[in-house]
Amino acid sequence: MKAEQIIKIMESHYPLSCQEDWDHCGLQAGNIHTEVNKIMIGLDADLQTLQEAIDAGCQMLITHHPFLFNTLTLDTTTPVGRFIEKAIKHNIVVYSAHTSLDKISMNRWLMEALGCLNIEDADESNITKKGVLPDTMGMYEFLDYVKKAFNIPSVNYAGKVKEVSTVGICGGSGGDLIDEVAPQVDAYITGDLKYHSGLKASDYNILLVDVGHHVEVIMVHKLKELLEKEIDCEIVEATSPGYFKGY
Repeated sequence: MKAEQIIKIMESHYPLSCQEDWDHCGLQAGNIHTEVNKIMIGLDADLQTLQEAIDAGCQMLITHHPFLFNTLTLDTTTPVGRFIEKAIKHNIVVYSAHTSLDKISMNRWLMEALGCLNIEDADESNITKKGVLPDTMGMYEFLDYVKKAFNIPSVNYAGKVKEVSTVGICGGSGGDLIDEVAPQVDAYITGDLKYHSGLKASDYNILLVDVGHHVEVIMVHKLKELLEKEIDCEIVEATSPGYFKGY
């Protein structure tokens, strides 16, 4: 199967027209006419994941986070330059679906992991989703529930509420959307929050939960399941470890 055919299938689910203006979804590197027999799916387009794809004998790497955002100078002494050099040397096609996937699937998958019902868009960009928990929970019960649902050891939180019934979520960095989402929910889950974001928890009388950016790793298995129904290639999952560790 040609890489070009796989890209068309990806873009039938996640059109490039859905991405944010600042984003760089789509082909990152490689020849679209490459014959692909094996694909790796990972969260990040980084050197570690690329090496995993090479070692696994893949001809294509599909990621959520792209490595290209700005104007590129191909300096092979830089991480981005080395990434492109290695991808070309090993004939790996690299494709990323970032905010295009965020708007259509990512936050719906995260909401479904929480068992939420009545899922709908919660902001004008259609990235953030909101929904209703299957059962109303006390605050600490909810925090434990979130950790279990996303298989994470801890969360940071701000604010205090008695009960949580309605939830908003934005995987990745959703701090800029607090003002838009907070009035609609009891709790807002996102990642990469800044210190002063915590003040808004009390401003809006909500629970603000930072689960970290890596919670988006859910897309690796979910996208694999989706593509296996339409692509006649072997598909494997990258390890996609988080960059930060607790101590």
